[in-house]
Amino acid sequence: CCQEIRQTRGMAAEESTQCITEHEGFSEICLARHALRAVYNRYHQCYRKSIPNEENKRSRFMAYRMMVYWCWGFLGKELRVPLPSCAVSAIRQKFPSENGDYTGFNYE
Repeated sequence: CCQEIRQTRGMAAEESTQCITEHEGFSEICLARHALRAVYNRYHQCYRKSIPNEENKRSRFMAYRMMVYWCWGFLGKELRVPLPSCAVSAIRQKFPSENGDYTGFNYE
């Protein structure tokens, strides 16, 4: 839950919400399909890494990255943080897997 993580608890408190997924910024940053597509294009240009053609998979990948960047800022390659389950669930609901399988964290 986001209330167990200092950064996401603080972000939720900014908007007087109980959950980070209720924060106005969450939907604008983590759930906006066109914004995530633009961020993916930039990611691909900078890192030359591709994600399989499934659009929802790409959207989930970028939504997770944007959640981290929004709440923690740039962490670098060696530092990782767990995402709150409420945020992961909201992202998966918005961008479901075609076959219902989800990978979870994968160190690049």
